[in-house]
Amino acid sequence: AAAKALAPAGHIPKRSHLSEVMAAMLGYQTYADLLMEERDASLPHHLGDAELLVMNLPAGELRARELGVGAVPSVIQACIDALKAAAGDIQVYRGLDDFYDSYGRDALAEAVSSSDEVASAMAETNAYFGDDPELPDETPPTENLWEARAGWSIEARGKMHGEHDADGDRMFAGDTLNCYGKLSFVKAGRAGLISADSEGY
Repeated sequence: AAAKALAPAGHIPKRSHLSEVMAAMLGYQTYADLLMEERDASLPHHLGDAELLVMNLPAGELRARELGVGAVPSVIQACIDALKAAAGDIQVYRGLDDFYDSYGRDALAEAVSSSDEVASAMAETNAYFGDDPELPDETPPTENLWEARAGWSIEARGKMHGEHDADGDRMFAGDTLNCYGKLSFVKAGRAGLISADSEGY
């Protein structure tokens, strides 16, 4: 698919080179490494089991330059489009920042908002909390997603701001809560994630 997309421009890298670029985007040193891991029956999960795929575009770009594929941006975009098409129902993200902006921040906010412990703390303040938690705009630091083997997690700290509930039956005890959310995943391949747990405190 990537080769066909590049054909109208008159530049078609070797398919073996495109395979190497895609393998790098999926977190592998080489395409042979990807094949070896995919064929390893002892592993509980493989790429096709993933719910989410987070690509490592800098690694793909580096591999493309090493192989001298020519128009690197065009090759990378063709590989991205081909991977997204092949992934089917698996959600594909262009990197960790895209994952956090498009999925992670909202999922972390939901983990906090739906937590029983957070609900109890909100009740103690006698305030009304109608807005989502305020979490960092920047992607929080994490373990290297593509090097993590069995599992991976992302966590963030933020604040929840409420308003005084005039109809409450307790003394007003403040309207700001410090909060913390964590999402845990099982790995499926180097770039694949399967949701395992969410926590909020």
